[in-house]
Amino acid sequence: MNSYQYLIIGGGITGVTAAETIRKADTRATIGIIGEEPYLLYSRVLLPHYLKNKIKREQLFLRAQRDFYEKNIDLRLDQKVAGIDTEKQTVTLENGTRLGYEKLLISSGGKVKPWGENGVQSLVYRLQTIEDTDRLKIDLSKIKKPIVIGGSFIGLEFLEVFTLNNISPTLLLDRPFFFCKLVEKNGGEILHRNFERHGIKILTGDAVESMSMLATGEIGAVTRLGHNLEADAVAVGIGLDKNLEFLAGTKIESSKAGIRVNEFLETNQKNIWAAGDVAEFYDVILERPRSVGNWTNSFLQGQKAGLNMMGSKEAFRAVSAYSITNLGFQITALGDCGEKEGIDSVVRYDMYQHLYERFFLRQGVLVGAVLINCFKDKILLTKLIESKTKLDLYKDRLTSFDFDLKDISMVE
Repeated sequence: MNSYQYLIIGGGITGVTAAETIRKADTRATIGIIGEEPYLLYSRVLLPHYLKNKIKREQLFLRAQRDFYEKNIDLRLDQKVAGIDTEKQTVTLENGTRLGYEKLLISSGGKVKPWGENGVQSLVYRLQTIEDTDRLKIDLSKIKKPIVIGGSFIGLEFLEVFTLNNISPTLLLDRPFFFCKLVEKNGGEILHRNFERHGIKILTGDAVESMSMLATGEIGAVTRLGHNLEADAVAVGIGLDKNLEFLAGTKIESSKAGIRVNEFLETNQKNIWAAGDVAEFYDVILERPRSVGNWTNSFLQGQKAGLNMMGSKEAFRAVSAYSITNLGFQITALGDCGEKEGIDSVVRYDMYQHLYERFFLRQGVLVGAVLINCFKDKILLTKLIESKTKLDLYKDRLTSFDFDLKDISMVE
């Protein structure tokens, strides 16, 4: 049985960053990575850029095989984990191979949620893996009338991919407007007006109830509100399920949000850490458990996990941020943004200049923000969240763009 001082489940940005962080500090440690996909590390963030013809396929890949060879990191691709024995400190792969570890990092990520009936899957597209992207890239030339399902960042990417390829999609939302949890009706209207300017048809408050393959080779879908739709592609962006199946039978604590870890990314089991999309970590800034699924968070947690596995005791501390430039709009989500219990919000917008900001407050303290075409405020708002500055005195003024956020007195 092969055994490693440091074994990492997950060959994505979190796992690779952790391994490289360890190797930089310790040139002699034995390090292994188990990757479920057959591909070397590639950027999921750049997948839409490839479909938009902004980069070539080879530019998606961030590491070559020689990088792992030169760093003496044992990379096992196309291997799926079947189980973990926390007592014997072993990981068993589906092919029966057992690997020992002294310290283990779980950064296994997630997979797309199932959607649609089996008979229509040949026309259902995702945007999670490079295989998803290759398939859509080949088929874009023949797609004429796609439906995009879901009001997510992936949904935005699908919309722009189609419009840049001169394809007019239909957007089907089960909510009243796009980003329903992030923006209120005014933000939704700004987004929807922009969609319509780009030739996107929008159906709101509706969802597919049944579908079947037509004699034409297209999908026929009937919606809850009685719309009969025909499509030659259905692009789905409705989130991920965490890869947690191999935890069955262990005492590693987890929830629907992921593997529970503390601020040091430690699980409840000795010598086991978790990081990236699969982790529900304790956010020391917002003072509550959270799960954050974005590239920057995964990279930063990979760094911190690597350090802590080597014996450091450093809390993970970062204001989560996700930004996208899409259909001419720049959209950013910072911190804990969304309609949740105990959080209220303040909104300011300019419908004609397409400007929008929504500030989320918990007990008067800024905890998150959504920005549309206001990227210049990102750095200042990040500092306000990190410093836990109270905004009670500014709530009335925050509703207008006449108020300069720089006038807020920040907690030092």
